[in-house]
Amino acid sequence: MSATDGNTAKALCGLWMPRKMTTCARTPGHGGSCLTAENMARQRAYRRDHPHRESPESRRKSNRKYRITSYGLTQEQFYLLLDAQQQACGMCHEPFAQGQLIHIDHDHVCCRLKNRSCGQCIRGLLCHTCNIALGHIERRYAMAREYLDSPPVRLLNAA
Repeated sequence: MSATDGNTAKALCGLWMPRKMTTCARTPGHGGSCLTAENMARQRAYRRDHPHRESPESRRKSNRKYRITSYGLTQEQFYLLLDAQQQACGMCHEPFAQGQLIHIDHDHVCCRLKNRSCGQCIRGLLCHTCNIALGHIERRYAMAREYLDSPPVRLLNAA
């Protein structure tokens, strides 16, 4: 029976791992690093014994906490800002739905790193649509201002 025989056993990556003196036990085309059968069994046992890490609610809480702290806010400050905005988007004032992704808006001139902030340049909390729109406005503001101050139709009126 070979490892590539689809009827009797599943196909394996089979890449040689010299440090472990064995071959990879993952399926072909896997993402990430190659693993031995022993390491895969250890990971399965850990995931089985620690199911809380698998829960979507736990993952969502952890992601939100990470995003909040990466913008230089504490969770208390985040919730104070959310209350100050009356649980609504700071731009369109639409109330945030339960479980909706809330974007933390900051001045990109102050902190140029993507999804990071010093905490001093936070402007507010936005819904996804307003966050995208504001990004477009900020990048094209000078061009839009020039267009509005001198629209091309003025050229027709001058002629």
